[in-house]
Amino acid sequence: MSKKENPLSAYAKASQFAFVILSPLLLFIGGGWFLSEKLDWPDWAMVICVILGIVFMIGGAVSYLFTMIKNCEKDTKPAPKAFTSSRRENDYYDDYSKK
Repeated sequence: MSKKENPLSAYAKASQFAFVILSPLLLFIGGGWFLSEKLDWPDWAMVICVILGIVFMIGGAVSYLFTMIKNCEKDTKPAPKAFTSSRRENDYYDDYSKK
């Protein structure tokens, strides 16, 4: 079973994606609540923090999805040809040895 077909790998990727989505929201919403309630900032600071949380959440999710697509796509390039080492091709003095 390859690493890409492992069920635990799918759960790990899903949990990472959930972390990418939830962490900016919790950080910015919690920070906005702290600023507006505990430090007596105006209420519009909470709105700005929520908007920033949504923007960072969308940016992180899109970035993570593009990275996952890039990692999971199949390689369509042909494999490089193996280096064929022949004594005749690499020995320059062999041609002049019988003269």
